[in-house]
Amino acid sequence: MIKKTRKECIDCGMCTKQCTFLSKYDINLKDFTYKEDIRFECFMCDNCKDVCPKDLSGSQICRQLKEKDITNEKKLKFMKNPYLFKNTSDKKSEKLLYFGCNYPGYYPKTCEKLIEICKEYNIDFSVDCCQKPIYDNGSEVDYTNMKINLEKKGVKTIICVCPNCYHTFKKTSNFDVISIFEFLYENNIGKKIDTKANVYFPCSDRHTLEIFEYIKKYLVEYNSPYESINCCGLGGGVIQQNKQIAMQISKQFEHIMNDKVQNIYTY
Repeated sequence: MIKKTRKECIDCGMCTKQCTFLSKYDINLKDFTYKEDIRFECFMCDNCKDVCPKDLSGSQICRQLKEKDITNEKKLKFMKNPYLFKNTSDKKSEKLLYFGCNYPGYYPKTCEKLIEICKEYNIDFSVDCCQKPIYDNGSEVDYTNMKINLEKKGVKTIICVCPNCYHTFKKTSNFDVISIFEFLYENNIGKKIDTKANVYFPCSDRHTLEIFEYIKKYLVEYNSPYESINCCGLGGGVIQQNKQIAMQISKQFEHIMNDKVQNIYTY
């Protein structure tokens, strides 16, 4: 992508206007290819690609700039491959509730409830890493062991709670992949939200809204006042490397909430 960008960028400036990171330094995607020192400030949301007439990808540029970062690669692989805190079993289960690696830490009570629901359908669960953090760091990812372990369990369908896991498995596996919202809807579980929902679309689902297609079935009314915000602040590993920049995102949410809305619904 770096070579392609340097060759094909027409310096239109559309990406700069779209991205808080690029606009901060007053650079475009072509300029970014020469600035390895700021690679950990890109949220890898690819909002720049949405407006680029040449279909150039900031996330792919960032990934290539990170390829030489051996120290960070070793740290990530130590943590994520295999995932240090994984919770898996050998229990046979054609459908598998897949939590990923971050979700249980943020929403343990929700995980407990989902495990309870899925147990009624004889569905086992797994806490493991889909390897996206390693891929985003520019490292090569071997999904072989993960595939073998899932096949040993007899898994045919993966029910993903995390949108990153959902889209990663969609791209890298031959398993049937559905979101937890699709599973809940198909089994008539859950109630409609009868108040207006102000939705923030996560980066991984923003471009296709595949997961949201089932979420909106639970919404009576919704809008998206947060479209001007590139990322929630956790994308690209920015918060680990430059917390100050990541925390600036929260101020953007606060500004919109104070002026226009009083809630955030996301997934």
